[in-house]
Amino acid sequence: MRTFLLLSIVSLSLLVLPSAYGQQEPLSVTPRAFSMQQAQDYAFENNYDLKNSAYDIQIARKMVRQNTAIGLPQVNGSVDYNDFIDRPTSLLPGEFFGKPGTEIPVQFGTKYNATLKATITQLIYSGQYLVGLQTAKAYLETVKQKNLKDKIDVRDLVADAYLRVLVIEQSILILDSTYKVVSKLVDEARASYNSGLIEDIDVDQADLNRSNLEAQLADVQSSRNIAYASLKFLLGLKDNQEITLTDNLEYFLAQVDRDALVNQPFDFNRNIDYLMLKKSDYLVLMQYKLAKTAYHPTLAGFIGISENAQRNSWNFFKSYEPWYRTTNWGLSLSIPIWSSGSRKFSVDQARLNVEKTKVTDEKLRVGLELQVETAKKDFSNAYFVYKNKKKGFETALKIYQKTTTKYQQGISSSTDLNQRYSQFLQANSDYMMSMYTVLSSKIRLSKLLEKF
Repeated sequence: MRTFLLLSIVSLSLLVLPSAYGQQEPLSVTPRAFSMQQAQDYAFENNYDLKNSAYDIQIARKMVRQNTAIGLPQVNGSVDYNDFIDRPTSLLPGEFFGKPGTEIPVQFGTKYNATLKATITQLIYSGQYLVGLQTAKAYLETVKQKNLKDKIDVRDLVADAYLRVLVIEQSILILDSTYKVVSKLVDEARASYNSGLIEDIDVDQADLNRSNLEAQLADVQSSRNIAYASLKFLLGLKDNQEITLTDNLEYFLAQVDRDALVNQPFDFNRNIDYLMLKKSDYLVLMQYKLAKTAYHPTLAGFIGISENAQRNSWNFFKSYEPWYRTTNWGLSLSIPIWSSGSRKFSVDQARLNVEKTKVTDEKLRVGLELQVETAKKDFSNAYFVYKNKKKGFETALKIYQKTTTKYQQGISSSTDLNQRYSQFLQANSDYMMSMYTVLSSKIRLSKLLEKF
């Protein structure tokens, strides 16, 4: 019998299970024990996505340094070498040679020429540089905020996966205990049949119940393997590394305070998604400022030193042959004058993007209010259902146990026992699912309400 609980847990597990489920390696010898907090802390250091998120912060820091370096002195060198197979020819007026009215071809220069040059440049003023540096720093803060959001997401995914494992483990305990009872009933029914007290159909029905429960138990145990694999994947562990969980469902259920969560006020400035949006808005504003700097002039200074050698024989490394030095310095001022509207349209686009952020801000505010209201209702409903299903499970268990006793005493019929058995299994399934749902909805609501 496949219950709704099993289908839900398996499908949720597959969401975080890697698609490539390769060959299994030998199991590790010593299992690692994790409380939920320990599992979350371990994931912060070893989760695959969080590792990349940490690299993003390092990349952003390097980007800030790169942008800073643009405004610092730049030193460049060059070496030029020319070997004239045919030297350049110039035409001189014939008057210089006593041949007026003619032009005399003359070759100037030497066959071999070499130039060594070094240039130092320093940016003195650039609006694009100043705003670009501020933008790079703002981007670094955005990446840090994104890393925090990634940690929160991983924290909640680990918590959800941890709870799924606990629910399955609890379900296995109940089903395994029930299986022992049903197996005992089968043996008793067979003994009663051999004594002529019941018909063979009662034995077959009891045996069918055991077979169905055995199949269900095997299915849940298979789901447990998937749930553990999902949790280990989130933690950054290999599938062959064994783990055990030290917390239990009662511990988490005892921490559920419905009234405190439902009555807790919502503050946009404490919500991680809203904080991320404000960081993004600031970046858009900086892009607008950066676009406007296209109208600013750029001033840079430079110092150049070069040495030139001219030879008719290849003896550049002879110390007695001269090299001629040239040294110069200067300023370079670039003034934007006319771009046929290109700069204006660029600024207009950036300004419109700033206007869009205002709409996006309002949209997120309204959306978050709706999310919080919905999450509170979902949590309240889940809590009510959990309390109801818990009571229903306890009642169904009591009825099933009493009916079993009556059946063993010959007071109750096998039909009545089968009905109570089916009722108990359904109550168990509903109860397990209600525990997972209330704890999962608590995680979602807490994420919206908590302060960062």
